[in-house]
Amino acid sequence: MSLWDELGAEERTVMQNAIEEAWLCHVIGDHLGHASAGGAVWTFGTDEEAIRALIPRFAAITKGLVVRGLIELIPTERYDDWPEHVPMTEAEIDTALADPGTWVSVHATGPIMVMTTDHADRHLGR
Repeated sequence: MSLWDELGAEERTVMQNAIEEAWLCHVIGDHLGHASAGGAVWTFGTDEEAIRALIPRFAAITKGLVVRGLIELIPTERYDDWPEHVPMTEAEIDTALADPGTWVSVHATGPIMVMTTDHADRHLGR
């Protein structure tokens, strides 16, 4: 069984975004998205009301993946120091995940990048 088999649909969305080193504010829109142009292009969901409704769920899922050591969150101002950056504290993570701006706009709180950890990369064969 692979790591992907152990994850639910929302967890897979977060992990895929972490692999792509994406912004956390795009995760829910990605989850709500759909294929277009004959399946060749992925169109992100942009319904802000729908995104906001999913914030508590995705905050919990993201925190769970952080706790499991599969992903880490890196604020923009610390990314230039990656991989020697100062990791976010648990309080910083909780504050960021609870802030709707983290999930809605790249201009609100940072933005915050979601990335896989070395632990996850080993499980994914990267």
